Amino acid sequence: MAYLYCPRMGWSFQKLIGYDFLNDLCARNYVIAILKDTIIMRALFFILLFFSLSASSFARQDLLSDTIAKQDLLSDTIPENLVPFAIKLPAKDTMKAAAPKNLLVFPFIVRSLETDWGFGGIAARFFKTGKKDTTIRTSDVNLLALYTLKKQLIVVLSSTLFFPKENRIARFQASYSYYPDKFWGLGNRTSHDVGENFSQRQFFINPQFLQRIHHKLYIGISYEFQHTGAVSYTPGGLFDKENITGRYGGNTSGIGPILSWDTRNNAYSPTQGVFAEMQYLWFDRVMGSNFNFTIFSIDLRKFFYLTEKSVLALQGIAGLSSGNTPFRKLEELGGSDMMRGYYGGRFTDKCLMAYQAEYRRLLFWRIGMVAFASTGEVGPSPGHFELDGFHFAYGGGLRFMLSKEEKLNLRIDYGVGRHSNAFNVQLREAF
Repeated sequence: MAYLYCPRMGWSFQKLIGYDFLNDLCARNYVIAILKDTIIMRALFFILLFFSLSASSFARQDLLSDTIAKQDLLSDTIPENLVPFAIKLPAKDTMKAAAPKNLLVFPFIVRSLETDWGFGGIAARFFKTGKKDTTIRTSDVNLLALYTLKKQLIVVLSSTLFFPKENRIARFQASYSYYPDKFWGLGNRTSHDVGENFSQRQFFINPQFLQRIHHKLYIGISYEFQHTGAVSYTPGGLFDKENITGRYGGNTSGIGPILSWDTRNNAYSPTQGVFAEMQYLWFDRVMGSNFNFTIFSIDLRKFFYLTEKSVLALQGIAGLSSGNTPFRKLEELGGSDMMRGYYGGRFTDKCLMAYQAEYRRLLFWRIGMVAFASTGEVGPSPGHFELDGFHFAYGGGLRFMLSKEEKLNLRIDYGVGRHSNAFNVQLREAF
């Protein structure tokens, strides 16, 4: 919940374009394990198809580049992670954009271990809140719909408003999803062969308001409401054996502060700068919540300019939950953004810490490559973290720059973890 990347915050597309292409295409994530050569061939076929569609689409968009600010469109429409129950609110970068005056509508294709192939569409409207102030970033309203081959349905409405001089920023996201998923139980050492299938419906809403207090430093407030239906699972399985909180559904309602600092020079592929964001949420029955708990999350990123064509990117995230936390709000390790190579939510518990490094290099024309490595673990409390408890993942990938102006990339990654490997096709970088 880039997703603000931490526990699943409703739809944080944190388990939008999961927030965070158009949270983490939150949030608090698409990937598929390559097990057969036939799957690889099919994947390559769809990638080539997507390239051809994207090329024609972006050729048309170049003609409108003076009126359409694509960066702000994509930044707020695509969840960080295409996994439900945690829409991550993507942080805006510091770049300014020309005033758009149009409505943009287009289809997209994604794939992940959690979703298989997914097909959907996005509609976005762009405008300036101050017609005479051309220095402020572009405001937008976006609607996204996605359906996957695993019969998952996701609908997301999001908006970001930049007020005059950008002294104030308002964010809003709401989502509905029906999401068949997988659960391995709680803990950092769960067996890879005990995963159980389940499904659940949810509705999520999250308004935020930020006030500038100094330079690039903002302080704000966030309210979050999520309604989840009862989990459909096999009786007598992990949900019952571990007495998982939240398996019968219910409401979570919470409020808390946000502190954000962002000096990156680009939202999608920064070459330098720092991004840091902290959030604390308090859920209580006085707020209409069926569960009493708190969540604290932090996301730190640093980008080092190496050469004109190469960058070193570092990220560290941490999450801490206390109280009677329902399982959809717990911290999760794995997915298409952090610990690539593992299924999203492969390891789940109340606390998380994870780190990753990625070397990015432009090879020629619009083609680039990356190499990445990550490590992390979860636990019931910070005191349960162990040096020998870290999980590791590594891999590499290719990049195709869809927009040179905004540096928006089509991301094709292959990650390897223990007893797991995954092939990702996503829009935008992992972080």
